[in-house]
Amino acid sequence: MRGVVGTFEAYTLAKEVASLESELIQILKGSEVGKTIKLHRLNQNRTLEETAQGICSISYLSKIENGLTKSSEEIVQLLLHRLDIPVEVLEEGVDEELLEQELHEWYTVIMHRETDQATELYVKLKQKLSTLSTPSILALFKLYEVRYHLLMRHFSEVPVLLDKLERMQDLFEEKHQYYYMKFSGLYHNMQERLREAQQYYKKALALAHQITLSDSERADLYFISAINESSLQNVTLSLHYARLALNLYTVQFDFKRSGDCQILLGICYKRIHQFEQAEQCFQLAVKAAGNLQSSYLKGIAYHNLGSLHAALKHHEKAIDHFEKSLVFKDNHNVKGKLTSIASIVESLFELSERGRALEWIDRGLIMIEQQNNFKILRYYFQVYKYRVLEDLISLEHYLKETVIPYFIDNENQFYIGLYCELLAECLQKHKRYKDACYYLTLANESYKKLSIT
Repeated sequence: MRGVVGTFEAYTLAKEVASLESELIQILKGSEVGKTIKLHRLNQNRTLEETAQGICSISYLSKIENGLTKSSEEIVQLLLHRLDIPVEVLEEGVDEELLEQELHEWYTVIMHRETDQATELYVKLKQKLSTLSTPSILALFKLYEVRYHLLMRHFSEVPVLLDKLERMQDLFEEKHQYYYMKFSGLYHNMQERLREAQQYYKKALALAHQITLSDSERADLYFISAINESSLQNVTLSLHYARLALNLYTVQFDFKRSGDCQILLGICYKRIHQFEQAEQCFQLAVKAAGNLQSSYLKGIAYHNLGSLHAALKHHEKAIDHFEKSLVFKDNHNVKGKLTSIASIVESLFELSERGRALEWIDRGLIMIEQQNNFKILRYYFQVYKYRVLEDLISLEHYLKETVIPYFIDNENQFYIGLYCELLAECLQKHKRYKDACYYLTLANESYKKLSIT
């Protein structure tokens, strides 16, 4: 008798669950349930074919996902079960506004580079959102997750996430599109693919005019765009975006970022030989760093003061500033340290102190080997090593076979010009004037392209 009762209770419970599922599917019928299915399918890296197999046709599933057909409850239930989407994720009562606020707080922590707190919030939010079906919130979480991994330098995680997000783009609102473009630009910049980064930033800047952004968000977009344009040697655009960012940071009393902008402006002024204005900007950054007690900002400011003195041929003074910069740069700031070491090498080379230059070159190359990164700096140190050793045969081969092809592939006109000019000089020493003429022409073409952009 008890077995019959147990069977009846199980049957009743199953009916209640099926009824609940049916009601919830009716609530979300149409585009929302379709978006939910698509979101979970993409998150699980499932194809349309394997998701639809034995349930419906591929084209029918595609129409369901895109809200183009009124799907049957039975098929929707089967699809939800196939994707292991629990009934709870369809329940009403999710406070989307509160969740979005929590995500924004996490993003703010990321932007302030507070790594420990960012990680703590990431773990909590990932758990909290594991049973959520709202496409808008989940897409925002995935986007901020990209920014989190960039902060933590988990570069292997980012391409997978960006690929997944790219396939979700038809679920995006304009704000999602904006963040996708901005973070894609930042990733490409950090991978030293500057032209690709520039294209993504341009799209983000266009979208920024169409949506409501906070002043801090808008300032950050201007600032990272200015950095990328500076790396591409596009001084006019870099000055433009850096000034826009500085104006916004000043209004917000964000003195650290204002100091960063002053440094960027100083770099631009130095490049166009407005040395007095450049020094004013760098000294303002040093002052801001002192007020903020920021070793990070001091390290950058002293490096750029060194760079300014190097441009003025005051190499001993430049080296003093570069060495002071290294003292203030954190050990985690590997790229920053390598940049200062490279600048010391350059000044020592100009002073013909080849022994000291070799010591610093080897120090830089060891740091790069430990990181297995920073290709541009790797080339820089190796080229200088051949120059210091006066090994012109190895230098010619390295420039021709490795360095110049890399920058041509990446369309980095500044480095194409720089290294083609150096190769031409090397070829002239061997009286190979025809080959030298070819590379000088290539250098001039690259510099012309720079002046146009």
